[in-house]
Amino acid sequence: MNDPVLLYAASAALACVLLLGALEKLKDMPRFSAAVSAYGILPTGWGGAFARGFVLAEAAAGVLLLTPPWQAAGAVLALLVVAVATLGLVVNLARGHRDIDCGCGGPASRGLAGRGGGLSWWLVLRNAVLALWTLPVLVAAAGQGRHLQWADAASVFGLAMTAVGLYFTANHLLASHLKLRNL
Repeated sequence: MNDPVLLYAASAALACVLLLGALEKLKDMPRFSAAVSAYGILPTGWGGAFARGFVLAEAAAGVLLLTPPWQAAGAVLALLVVAVATLGLVVNLARGHRDIDCGCGGPASRGLAGRGGGLSWWLVLRNAVLALWTLPVLVAAAGQGRHLQWADAASVFGLAMTAVGLYFTANHLLASHLKLRNL
């Protein structure tokens, strides 16, 4: 598990997901703020400030994961971001609020008439898988592994792009499932 290929591939894949997620939210910040407010967890009027802080934390985690001396800190921040998002999902699913925009961002999450596809336990599972991507980084930070060799670069790139591709494919399928549920 201390293989640097796994460490760098997991870091790069998670960084891509976080940075692309932050970018999507920044492109339509009013929509993301409205989604945060619709969760009904925060006091009235705090949705915009929380949304901006969440996007900032998401982007910072992505940047830290791409910076070798700070990868462990990035993994911890990524875990915090995923945990906060998952907590919001679980609270609303427990309340029975499934018809609100998840705030996940991206064209795959947009439903009919610009509404989100809704919430489901599949989103919680997706977030759990994302949290697992921090595991190689955290394990590597706890111990010493071999150094990365130049020949490992292709493996790191291939693994990271495959993981990102699988994530976005699964995310698209999940969004389609939620849209079909709402028809």
